[in-house]
Amino acid sequence: MSDPLGVTASIIAVLQLAATATQYLKDVKNGSTDRMRLRNELRSSVCLLEMLKDRLEDNGDTTYAINSLKPSSIQSLASSEGPLNLFRRILEEIIAKLAPQERLRRFSQPFTWPFDKKDISELLSSLERLKSFLNLVLQNDLIDLAKFANLKLDDIGNKVQISEVRSQEAEVQKVILWISPISFRARHLGVLESVQPGTGTWLLQHETFHNWVKGDINVLWCPGIPGAGKTRLVSLIVDHLERDGSSPQNLCTYVYCDYNQRKEQTSVTLLSSLLQQVLQHSSSATLPSNVALLYRSHQKYGTRPTLTQITATLRKLISNFKIFHVVVDALDECAESEEDAIRFISVVSSLGSQVRLLCTSRFSSTFDGYFKDSERLEISAQKRDIRMFLDSHISQQHRLSRHVRADPSLKEDIIGAIIEESQGMFLLAKLHVESLSQKFNRKEVRSSLKTLPPTLDATYSDALQRVYSQAPDSVEVAESVLFWVICAQRTLTMLELQHLYATRELSEGSAFDEDDLPDAEILTSVCGGLIIVDAESQTVRPVHYTAQQYFERCHSKDLLDAKMSLAKVSLKYLTLPNFSGGVCTDDKAMSQRLDQYPFLDYAAKHWGSEVDQFDTGSIWPSIQTFFTNPVALQVANQAWNIENARSGDWSQEYPRDVPALVLASAFNLPKIIRQMVSDGHSTEGSGSDRETALIRSASFGHTENVRTLLELGASVNEHDYMQQTAVQRAAKGGKGSVVRVLLDGSADVNMRASSDWTALMSAVSSGNIEVVRMLVQAGADLAAETVWGDSALSIATRNGQEAIATFLADSGAILPRGLAGHRASVVASQKGLHQLVRRLTQLAPDYESVAQRPLERQSSMLMGGLSEAQVAAANVSGRQPDTQSSRPGIDDSDFLDVMEGFDYSIGFSRRYSTLKKLGKGHYAEVFLCVSRVTNVKYAVKAFRIDGWEKSLKTLSMRREVKAMEELRKKSHPNILRLVDLFAEYSDNKIYVVMEIAPEGELFNYIVTKQKLTEEEARKLFLQLFSAIEFLHGNGWVHRDVKPENILLSGTKDMIVKLADFGLAKKINTEPGVWELTTTLCGTPSYVAPEILEEGPHRRYGFPVDIWSCGIVLYICLCGFPPFSDELYSRDFPYTLSQQIKMARFDYPSPYWDSVADPALDLIDSMLVVDMERRVTIQECLEHPWTVETALPIV
Repeated sequence: MSDPLGVTASIIAVLQLAATATQYLKDVKNGSTDRMRLRNELRSSVCLLEMLKDRLEDNGDTTYAINSLKPSSIQSLASSEGPLNLFRRILEEIIAKLAPQERLRRFSQPFTWPFDKKDISELLSSLERLKSFLNLVLQNDLIDLAKFANLKLDDIGNKVQISEVRSQEAEVQKVILWISPISFRARHLGVLESVQPGTGTWLLQHETFHNWVKGDINVLWCPGIPGAGKTRLVSLIVDHLERDGSSPQNLCTYVYCDYNQRKEQTSVTLLSSLLQQVLQHSSSATLPSNVALLYRSHQKYGTRPTLTQITATLRKLISNFKIFHVVVDALDECAESEEDAIRFISVVSSLGSQVRLLCTSRFSSTFDGYFKDSERLEISAQKRDIRMFLDSHISQQHRLSRHVRADPSLKEDIIGAIIEESQGMFLLAKLHVESLSQKFNRKEVRSSLKTLPPTLDATYSDALQRVYSQAPDSVEVAESVLFWVICAQRTLTMLELQHLYATRELSEGSAFDEDDLPDAEILTSVCGGLIIVDAESQTVRPVHYTAQQYFERCHSKDLLDAKMSLAKVSLKYLTLPNFSGGVCTDDKAMSQRLDQYPFLDYAAKHWGSEVDQFDTGSIWPSIQTFFTNPVALQVANQAWNIENARSGDWSQEYPRDVPALVLASAFNLPKIIRQMVSDGHSTEGSGSDRETALIRSASFGHTENVRTLLELGASVNEHDYMQQTAVQRAAKGGKGSVVRVLLDGSADVNMRASSDWTALMSAVSSGNIEVVRMLVQAGADLAAETVWGDSALSIATRNGQEAIATFLADSGAILPRGLAGHRASVVASQKGLHQLVRRLTQLAPDYESVAQRPLERQSSMLMGGLSEAQVAAANVSGRQPDTQSSRPGIDDSDFLDVMEGFDYSIGFSRRYSTLKKLGKGHYAEVFLCVSRVTNVKYAVKAFRIDGWEKSLKTLSMRREVKAMEELRKKSHPNILRLVDLFAEYSDNKIYVVMEIAPEGELFNYIVTKQKLTEEEARKLFLQLFSAIEFLHGNGWVHRDVKPENILLSGTKDMIVKLADFGLAKKINTEPGVWELTTTLCGTPSYVAPEILEEGPHRRYGFPVDIWSCGIVLYICLCGFPPFSDELYSRDFPYTLSQQIKMARFDYPSPYWDSVADPALDLIDSMLVVDMERRVTIQECLEHPWTVETALPIV
């Protein structure tokens, strides 16, 4: 509505509202100064509005054209946030509060000024802004000034939003990086970059491959000989799936196995990487709730997810995909045994019916047996592909390309001969070209074509001979670089290799300078093609893992010399004068240091990895130089502690003042440690984290270190700052041999760490049943519990570790009686461990009869002053106890006293027509009514004040009206709004008129649907939690949250209205003060355990609403209550009251099988007997289950 006539009509409507509000203010005799200020401000605003109306009416007259309002100014008036709508809302608020007062004035009833000082201040401020806006419109300056104002506001808003986005993104990224320590993305991009364009199309066009991509084939095994180009083909497959097969329904994940990383490539690690890729694929701004819950549960104890947990989480996340492609390259390089590799892919195959698995590997009888029923597509280097590769590669070889240009026929001779001798291996073809590229003339090339080595070993030997045939300086460089690359503990980058070589050439005590760096191409070109540089990551690696195997078999002495050299240069690098400034004091400085000195990371983390293989005398001088340099020690300590996953202050998260012996203990160096102790290093020395050499050695599983340190007198039960001892650290890592040595050394198996964590719990979290058995046999306390109530058995049960849980149960362990034990049995049941759960939960309730009964309606009760025996009797007989002796009735003449303090009217029937009865509560009847003036429908609750229960009805009515009147002043969309209040003297009735919720009670909705989906429940509870938060924030406790008191305005959008405040009570909300109330009240199945305490011990507050919400959520998700007298049996001898007081409930299968863990975790957190440990309403709103579908961050 931007035309002048429409805007004029809107102004007239607002002016009429203003006249009504002004008249009300004029008639009011109270309010004094505030009333006058508000009335005057209204009048001045009205004056401006009338001027606007005149200008709009004159807009069409050319006589006044010069003063006409601009169309943009007119449009601004009609916007949703424009001055007219702002003024209308202000006037409606004033009228809403003054209209009831006007009615009372007519009936000569007392009333109160409805505005406090804060209300007046806000109204006056709003009117002042309104007048400024109207003045701008009148001056036609609106556009420029509004743009300026909007830009300022937008700028502030954008900064806040950007800050929030960055904060949340950082938190999400932190969790995603925590999920897995390895990522294959850089490796994939590097391999893809090295692929010769045009090759590999035979595989992408193969019918079998197409069928696998479409999902018609579940498992496709692609075996091939070493060097056949399997890895490059895998990079093409992944690229094809990401570019052409990507969709919201399909997802491709991948694993590139590496021969040098076999120890790190466990099933847990590789599956974690798949989970990480799934999370990285998501476009959501928030983490899935089950991932957030997994992170939170492990962060609490400092543990890592188990294979079972990772598998369950991954299975849940991929369930929404139609096809989940998993590509595994080099399965034969996956683990140290082929059986371990098969266990990994078996788990992958079990993730779900949507999984489509493709594996490459060398030929193997073990794999052949496993994949005998799977589709098979052999991989070999196709002649066409080899020809394309050779054609391109020859032109890139400077010397060889010159020979070919001189004699073009030579090129075809080279290609033909190499294809003939390559035996289906790209690797052989590449090495043969490298060999020919060193020939000085065409005759040598043709002669060499007749004697090409037929095997890989022979080809490697030939390449090495070429290396040794170079000039002495080149041979020296090649030997160092080649053997360093092969024996390094991790893949080195080109820049690290340059720093490594340059440092070796430095004289002792000299500082490193950029000019010392050798040329990268020189370092690699002299190696005879036996190493390659990854174009994407710039990492340097052997040309193939078979090359590494060749050198390990045939050149072990040369490799040992290279290891010695690498260790010495690493120690030399750490003591460079370049680091004399000491540790870096912030992330920026540390980042710059790592960029400027890239070899620092490797030197600090791997200087001692191979030292124990050498003669101590040959390496000791280098080690001693390092240990006697305190600055070098601390620089190395800081670099050693830096992790790949980095968050804020990542460079400062390291222990200070760590002694040399502790640094050395990160490596298996028993001879060095013995030498150090003999030189005066203390076995009990530690840094700021209080970690001793024994504790660090145990953490890394260095058995000989531990044995040596114990022999040298190290304290076996010394603990670090987290109260963890060496045996706890070893158990946490599943280091069985270390645990055995420590136990033999009299380690205390039952010492408690932070949160009362024990070594047995650590062993359980590691998943190593042998360590668990060792500790139990050593006397570990099976009943020990953490501060959260967890025991070793509950941890094993919750983690799905059936074998460990069974062993612990056989050894006499029982589940803890609290929340942790209960939660563990639920999670284990969801994972299908029903037999284990039945054994561990012998007193579990049988819900079958309860689940088959329809949900029953229950009445609430206010029973102040009654004994529990009376209440119990009332429940049995179905009648209310007689209270006349303790609470006298109310005479009709006292009716005004009942309504004292309320703003009410008389003459309900003159204002409203009653249509039909909607329902009946314990104290009142509810009808549908319609306004005779506006024809708008409302609900009216009619209280009749008579009979034995007058005092209870009166109290209920007064509580409800008081609560709704106070809450109406601030308003909340999910609180049922009070519209009118009437007191009818003639028939002793109170009428409370409220907005209507057309869809009725949540109770009826549940009965109709039997249960809600998680999505429906989440929509509902987001609103209910918000309403409860609003109540508690204003000091009100509801005390009767149940489905009957939760109304729905629309089932499609699930709009919630919390109603029935008959038991609501206002309690203290001052900071640091938690006022408790004592009245026995509520609805039996929904009351919190603290309400059921004996009178003198009954104290409760806001947490009772959390408990009730937990009951409602439970009912919503399964259709029946967690507590019921129907559950009482010989096997479960607990009454309703006892069940509630002990929180004895379960999540029975199959009713809860489809409900995800986060929902159960939330319910468990809400139904905690100890109200001080029960979650708050804020924690409910922030819980992973609640926020899963929260609006994305904008």
